Parts: sequence; structure tokens; C-alpha cells
Amino acid sequence: MNVIILCEGETDQIILSEYFCHMYGFHYLRPNKRDKGCWPTGCRYAREDITIDIVYVGGNQFSEYIQKILSINRMNSGFTYSHVAVISDHDSDTEIQERWNSIAETISTACHCDFQIAENQWIEQVQQLDFDESLSVQYLFLSLPLEGDGALETFLLNAIEHEPGNIFFSQQSKHFVKEIIEKKKGLPAEECNPKYLAKRRTQIKAPLAVFFALAWPDRAFADAKTLLQEIPWEKYEQIQTSFRAFEIFN
Repeated sequence: MNVIILCEGETDQIILSEYFCHMYGFHYLRPNKRDKGCWPTGCRYAREDITIDIVYVGGNQFSEYIQKILSINRMNSGFTYSHVAVISDHDSDTEIQERWNSIAETISTACHCDFQIAENQWIEQVQQLDFDESLSVQYLFLSLPLEGDGALETFLLNAIEHEPGNIFFSQQSKHFVKEIIEKKKGLPAEECNPKYLAKRRTQIKAPLAVFFALAWPDRAFADAKTLLQEIPWEKYEQIQTSFRAFEIFN
């Protein structure tokens, strides 16, 4: 089984990598440029006869990456993806629907079908390959958090908040960032650098970073991967429920 998971940014990739390694026992494989399906922004993990490529697209250009995946499959040169998952920020209902429509159109055109996206479940679609062969590909589409707008960082912080002892720091982190964003609008550049928390994506990431700084101040200068390694993933029911489709790895 060869699986590829597309996500938006590098932090998303780190979060997902830690989750799959911790929960399902995958281990990191050093890149080999001769490997089919080698991605510049991807990391490959393996367990027995399963490989997972976790690739960040650097924004929401998922359709472009879907085209590349379909092209790799179509060439059928010894490596194909049997499972393709897209994990996207839930920017808004309208934006996520536009994203899904774009991806569905890409798959429909490549596979000569009317592909329809339904979230949180694997969808099978047959792709025609070169040399008159075909391949059954399973697709999964998740927008996180499942309820409300946000990103993977929002989803993770919400899960952490549900654990005993975390609610105060979690809610205060969200409140603090929201207040800072409002206050900085009217401040001159000499007092507040306009580059700080300027983009929506950084504003969404900030509450989780603040929570980490409050919960583990002695590790505030550690990288995200080190902090995420401390998370007891198996304790968070909300994460297990949202990622239930990946129980295919059990």
C-alpha cells in the first residue's frame, strides 16, 4: 500500500508525521532521489509493506499536486499510489467547498468521470493507466477542524483543551492572541512591526504556540517537532474520531 497525504504547510506536515509515527508505528525513511514519487516538500515513512508520503503544498494548491499524483500513477513505472488523502484547513464553508470543487474537477478530467467529494470517508475511483491498464485509487478528504473555521493547529489545540487541566491555558491563549490582533491594528510601525501576525494563517497558528509557551516554558525555544513528541496522542478522543478513516493502518 502506497499512501500520500497532502497538507497545507510545513507545521501541518510535522503534526501529521508525529501522529502517524506515534499511533501507527511508522518510521522515517531517508530520501532517495531515485525513488518514484519523491517530493521536494515531502517526507516518507514506512511500516512493513506500507509507505506514507506526507507532502505540504505550501498553501492551498492541492489541485496541482493531485495532477502530479495522477501523472505518477498513469505512467505506471513501478510505483503507484493506492490511497490519496487531502487534509485541508477549514478556512470557511465557502472556501473549502471551492477547494473540493477544484480537486473534483481535476480528478474528473483525468479519470474521465464525474468525481464527487464526500468528506471523512474513502472514495474509490478507477484511473486508467498507460498500456491499457487501470488502477483503483482510494481518496479521502478532511477539512479540520470538522466543526467551525480554523486549521490543523486549531484542531490540535481544541483536542488538547478537552483534557483535564488544559482548559484555562488553552482558552487564555486563544483570548490573548485575539486581543493582540485587535490592538495591533491601530499601532504605528515603531511600536508594533506590521509583519507580526499579519496573515490569517499565522494568526491561526499563534494560539497553539502560546499554549506551548505557557505549558512548557522551559522548552519554549525547542522546535515544533520536539514539542509535538511530548503529546500523548492516544489520549485525545477528538483526534481519534476525526482521523478514524486512517484505521486502515491497523
